[in-house]
Amino acid sequence: MAAARKLFVERGYHDTRPQDISKEAGVGHGTFYLHFEDKLDCFLAFTDEAANELEEVLAKHLQNAGTITDVIREILSGTLEYSEAHPGVLAAALTDVTVLSKGDTGRKTASMRWAEGWANLIDGWKQTKSIALDIDSRLAGQVLVGATKQAGGYASRNHLDRDFYLDNMTRLFVRALKAQ
Repeated sequence: MAAARKLFVERGYHDTRPQDISKEAGVGHGTFYLHFEDKLDCFLAFTDEAANELEEVLAKHLQNAGTITDVIREILSGTLEYSEAHPGVLAAALTDVTVLSKGDTGRKTASMRWAEGWANLIDGWKQTKSIALDIDSRLAGQVLVGATKQAGGYASRNHLDRDFYLDNMTRLFVRALKAQ
C-alpha cells in the first residue's frame, strides 16, 4: 500500500501501473495480484486508507465543537492539518472514480464517504432547525466536499493565510446553509 500510495500521489492514477507499484514495493509483479484484483481495486484501497486517516483527524477536531460554525471550522481545520501532514494524498484520493471505471464499483469512494458525513451533519442540523430545511442534504454534502477540495488547492497554491482561509470558508458554508 505504501508503494501504491506514493505512486498515486506522485503520478496520478493513469500514470501508475501495477508493475510500477510492484517494483516500488520491491516485490514481483505477480505479488500485486495476490493483494488486489486490479489497479482500480488497489486505488480504492488507497482511498479507503486516506479516508480512514482523515476521519481519525476530524474526530479529534470535532471533540469540542459545539455550534455549526465550530463544527464547520474544525472540519476545515482538520482537513488542512491532514493535507499538510500528507501532501497530495487528498487530491489523489478525491480523483473522480467515474472517470476510472466504466461501471459501478460497488464501493464507496473517499469523496462519497466525506459527502455522506456532511449530509449526516446537515440532516442533524435540519432536525434542530439550525439551518434551512429545504436544503437537499446529499447534494449539499457533495458541494461541500467539492468546494473544500477546490478552495483548499487554491489556498495552497496561493499561500493564503490559514486563518484567512478558515474564516472565509467557514463563513461561506454557514451562510449557504442558514435559512433565509
